[in-house]
Amino acid sequence: MAEKVKQLNLERDYKKYLYFVDGDGNVSRKVKSGEGETEVLVPKAIERDNQYLYFVDKEGDVARSPRAVRRTAKKVA
Repeated sequence: MAEKVKQLNLERDYKKYLYFVDGDGNVSRKVKSGEGETEVLVPKAIERDNQYLYFVDKEGDVARSPRAVRRTAKKVA
């Protein structure tokens, strides 16, 4: 289950843009066609922790959920 990290209430246009949180913690958007530059909407919105996956939820807020844990195969000697 996701938890809200920061309330932004962004007005979004999901038909034209892809909204995401980049590696520096900025909330950004990019045209879905792939053309054009990335536009930073909220600079330094959050401080990231690599144990979580950050995203912009349907209310326009930044949320996070725990990353999946990789399991390693046990070696039989």
